Amino acid sequence: MSLELVRESIKVNQVVGENTAQTIVENDIIVPDVKPDVARILILDGDVYVNKADTLQDKVQIDGVIRYKILYISDGEEQAVKSINPSANFTYSMDVPNSRQGMKCRVKSDVEHIEYEILHGRKVNVKAIIKFDAKVQDEFDHYVVSDIRGAEDIQILKNKYRIKNYIGRAEEEFVIKDEMEVPAGKPSIKEILRNDVKISGIDYKITENKVIAKGDLNVFTLYVADDEQQSIQFIENEMPFSQFIDLEAVNEEAIGDIEFRITDSVFEPDEDSDGELRVLKGEVGLKVVFDAYSRKNVDAIEDAFCPHYRLSLDKESAKMEEPVDEVKEQIIVKDTLVIDDDSPNMAEVYNVLCKPVLSEYAVENNKVVIEGLVRNNVLYLADNSEQPVFCHEQEIPFSHAIDVKVPDSAEIREVELDIEHCNYSMISPKEIEVRFVIGATAKAAMQVDVPIIKDVAESALDDKRLSSRPSIVIYFAQPGDNLWKIAKRYYTTLEDIRKVNNLSEHDNIIPGQQIIIPRRD
Repeated sequence: MSLELVRESIKVNQVVGENTAQTIVENDIIVPDVKPDVARILILDGDVYVNKADTLQDKVQIDGVIRYKILYISDGEEQAVKSINPSANFTYSMDVPNSRQGMKCRVKSDVEHIEYEILHGRKVNVKAIIKFDAKVQDEFDHYVVSDIRGAEDIQILKNKYRIKNYIGRAEEEFVIKDEMEVPAGKPSIKEILRNDVKISGIDYKITENKVIAKGDLNVFTLYVADDEQQSIQFIENEMPFSQFIDLEAVNEEAIGDIEFRITDSVFEPDEDSDGELRVLKGEVGLKVVFDAYSRKNVDAIEDAFCPHYRLSLDKESAKMEEPVDEVKEQIIVKDTLVIDDDSPNMAEVYNVLCKPVLSEYAVENNKVVIEGLVRNNVLYLADNSEQPVFCHEQEIPFSHAIDVKVPDSAEIREVELDIEHCNYSMISPKEIEVRFVIGATAKAAMQVDVPIIKDVAESALDDKRLSSRPSIVIYFAQPGDNLWKIAKRYYTTLEDIRKVNNLSEHDNIIPGQQIIIPRRD
């Protein structure tokens, strides 16, 4: 007798290793010749970009760049607000167990802290603490056996699974270009001091062999105005984008994980039709990574036997994931920022730069309890001629619990925070009221162990032992028994037991129940 195993292919994109690490990047920043000396630094922060991440044996090699944003008061009678935006390349190797060359990798990076020292008017020493979260993934093909053919009366026990079947990954880099006008009522641009770009409203739509990714770039610009006072002005703009990404084998039924990353940004003032610098030309480089999955229903064989032959199953289990929806919620944070007594009072607020930080999270009683803080830099015009522009730094802690509407067996793998909106209002020379809308996303995963039958071997039964059995066995069900176990033990079929005992497919047996088992000839 020759048995045929009917197999069904499942592709899994599995995280084989992950780690979190920190490194310190130190640089001496030289002020360009065209810029005046540094007297006092208002804000020194920056963004970190990962240009390349290569997987090696138990390591991930990261090549990246830090783009610093330095706003300072110049040395001299003017005490003008100036800016420089230097960048520094770096390489870092972090340990990630089970990583191998050629595997896929996702790295998230963030500047956690920056310290600086003005060595002299033309040089600033900067030390940045950078945090990396790396996940290394590998693809595995599993072959689930859904049927066994070639034997008469073969009995099969199946279980249904809904599996997250991996389709593939698409990566695309593109540049968004736009020209944005300075709003009416705002003076023309003399010099751009600072630009901050944030991605919001990320969404995607999947069509046949394509993914349409879209979103908005929120651009915040601080500039010196071309007016008599050379006042400092602040404007906000949006750069909407939509990008087609080719990805074979996807369709409208697919689901996915999408990640956007800003790779570069350049903004320059340009003339309008009247020859005034009232146009902001922007170019922002973006990279998008999209992993596509399908929801695949699988009937996997867990056990099998035959009344006429002895079957030996070579079986193992494979960890796979069932699709689980993300949990999203908005967190409202309100508080009052108070200027220190040793800092000058506020006359006017230019801008509040805010950044959410996730401290920790825990899952308790079907809730994700988040502990975090919002880092704030308040840039303001002071009522002090000696220090006309000042920056106040303050953190606002917050705590929030998100209701988790996912199966009990699901595990929260990741929590992401993003500032969706920020409002502020100066209520006194020492106080500014702030209100943040923080978008919180909890990503869940539910692992299941799916049986994989690698091979089946058949052998003859002991005819003498079978023939010595009585023609009818009266069996009293024991705790933990079911019809499958009983039929397998006595080498009969489920159909025969149901027929003799007048049972349906939906009937369950209980301990002590009498089961009549006829001997099969």
